[in-house]
Amino acid sequence: MMTIIVFMVAISVRFPLWFVMLSAAVNGAALTYLAQSCASQPSRRVHDPLLGAVLIGSGLASVALTLKWWTVEKQLQLAPGVLLHLAGHPTSNSTLAWPSVLTQGGSCSIFLVIVAVWVLGSGRAD
Repeated sequence: MMTIIVFMVAISVRFPLWFVMLSAAVNGAALTYLAQSCASQPSRRVHDPLLGAVLIGSGLASVALTLKWWTVEKQLQLAPGVLLHLAGHPTSNSTLAWPSVLTQGGSCSIFLVIVAVWVLGSGRAD
């Protein structure tokens, strides 16, 4: 739960509002599904520690990459999210823009997929 909260805070610093809202929807739906699943069967617990570790590890990696690029933007005295914005425009010649998008966008997307897999696996436990 804490990983998801830290993830949401980190992406809200850099990502466009549409990605933050998409992430909030995925995380909210996942947690709601898990809460309803646990409420219907109180004895149900998450049994796959490997999947939980992957969830936490991927979330922390996403946060670390997001904060790394946020630091790069701070050092270059750019506004937060500028590198993401530059990569979306073909006239951009920033060599930092695409690595920023690929590393943090990819890691954050992977994290959201892992959240969905984790909650679906947890809902079917037992």
